[in-house]
Amino acid sequence: MLRTFLASVFRAALTQLVEQGRLPQEVLDVRIEIADPKNPDHGDFACNIAMTASKVAGKNPREFAEMLVEGVKLNPAIESVEIAGPGFINLRLNSEFVAGYVGTINALGQNELAKQSPVETPLKINVEFVSVNPNGPITIGSGRGAAYGSTLCNIFEAAGHTVHREYYINDGVNSEQMRLFAESVRALIKGEPVPENGYKGDYVHDVAKELQGQNLESAEVVVLQKASEHKMIEAQRSALAAFGVNYDTWFSEQSLHDAGTVAVEIKSLAAKGIANTDPTRTKLKLAKGGKIEDVIIESQTADVDDEGEVQLAEATAEGETLWLRSTKLGDDMDRVLLRKDGRLTYIASDVAYHKHKFNRPAGADKLITILGPDHHGYIGRLTAVVAAMLLEPSEPGEPCQDEFDAKLYRDENEKAACQKALKEAREKLEVQIYQLVRFMKEGKPAPMRKRDGNIYALIDLMREIGTKLKPEGTEAEQLESGKDVARFFYLMRSHDTTFDFDLDLAEKQSDENPVFYVQYAHARICSILEKAGEQGDANLALLTHPKEKTLIKRIADLPNEVSRAAEDYGVHRLTTYAIELARAFHGFYGDCKVISEDAALTAARVQLCEATQKALKETLDLLGVSAPERM
Repeated sequence: MLRTFLASVFRAALTQLVEQGRLPQEVLDVRIEIADPKNPDHGDFACNIAMTASKVAGKNPREFAEMLVEGVKLNPAIESVEIAGPGFINLRLNSEFVAGYVGTINALGQNELAKQSPVETPLKINVEFVSVNPNGPITIGSGRGAAYGSTLCNIFEAAGHTVHREYYINDGVNSEQMRLFAESVRALIKGEPVPENGYKGDYVHDVAKELQGQNLESAEVVVLQKASEHKMIEAQRSALAAFGVNYDTWFSEQSLHDAGTVAVEIKSLAAKGIANTDPTRTKLKLAKGGKIEDVIIESQTADVDDEGEVQLAEATAEGETLWLRSTKLGDDMDRVLLRKDGRLTYIASDVAYHKHKFNRPAGADKLITILGPDHHGYIGRLTAVVAAMLLEPSEPGEPCQDEFDAKLYRDENEKAACQKALKEAREKLEVQIYQLVRFMKEGKPAPMRKRDGNIYALIDLMREIGTKLKPEGTEAEQLESGKDVARFFYLMRSHDTTFDFDLDLAEKQSDENPVFYVQYAHARICSILEKAGEQGDANLALLTHPKEKTLIKRIADLPNEVSRAAEDYGVHRLTTYAIELARAFHGFYGDCKVISEDAALTAARVQLCEATQKALKETLDLLGVSAPERM
């Protein structure tokens, strides 16, 4: 809010200089950033536009800054302006002006503060996240993706986008993994050893127990597979709901096959010429930056696995392998769509699925897919899938002159069509990869497996933390507490960096635990407001203490943090903001007595507490963490 206001002040000063003919029109295209000064003693905010736009302005930064200050300092909200170093502009705001924002914030409706900096162009976005196979529980590794994806969706909505949350169920009947899962369940129902390479976790025993007595021992594997998947999906859905994650759509991969959609899309790709049965595979040797160093064309007679990766064993099937020529669309190698034995690979379903996703929400502008640490190779292949879907057939044209292009493309027209489709695909699809989490205990990596060697699931993590924090609480209270801490910890670092999850710190109910620190600030404010009662109108101009000003500035920053996170997907900004806001409140509370004999000052400070509570509550809501009124 304050930063947006200051950006508008600088924009007005720039516009005036352009209208006076003292600066070129192009300076208005440069983004204006309002930052915190490196030294708080230098002012409330700083702006470096004089440095970032100096080349466009045709001025040296210092001269440019002096021109800007002429107009900026005239605004009555600005108490002082100073030029530092080569051209930084430091600003100090009028305390009474800043205090006025408390009233503005308190006048907003519920959950409206975070929405005060909406995007200029709202989009309709489909966000797919977690989407693990229905043959196991939601693990602690997937927990990071669940926390990240659900929070990103919340931020998108606060920024003004329309969001559809989606879970893709990999339940294709041709999946070898899912067949093995079903056979493992069958063996346990019959009291027999599970197959070699089968599933042996306790969750498989749980599924078998639930299906016991349904006469599935001799059922076709497809029937048993669907029954087993159904039970596993129920468990996944329950665990995610306990973690504060709910979806608009749980989409079945098999539904695409049942409807014939996959077959239709495969035929469409073949008709476009982007898929064919030529017994060759093209691979690209790439240098840094994605530059092609070589195009390698290999003869192919081998079979492929579920992922479309070539196997060394010679194929015995009578059919032909159908290849997606994804190297034409930016991928590092061609991918198999249809095996020689007639079975489709996962990427074949992806073609139909991604086309389908643009219907949720209707006419979606963008698809965002969130994947785990070992999925970097999926970025190129999924982008190629969307590009293949968007590709338009081209007429015959001139041969390609470049050596590599001549190996990749039929002619220049095909190259142009492929590059156009790839450009559009990169605009419409984004793949976000979250990195590994290392769990730590007593300063050492903690092996996160149960004593019997079974998978340590996300629900186990919530229970472990919750029972330590609330040993006397109900199961629901313990899960809620465990969920709050786990989500906050998962979100404290950027999703694209590895981080250490400190289990000892997570289980502490003290100010050292950042979740407790933030929640305690909210609970303390609730207690203050309850004690203060109804105060009526207040003279906010009385809020002149430096700690009051610092707190108000931080409250007003929430819309800016939401806007930035919606732009760069850095949802960790909000956990940092929550901690900083709580710290600013605790600093204010320590130096400024809220309820005192001075009735007018009490009323003003109570309103400041109300504004802080609103900002804390909205931030915790976005993070999917509860905001308790008592602790």
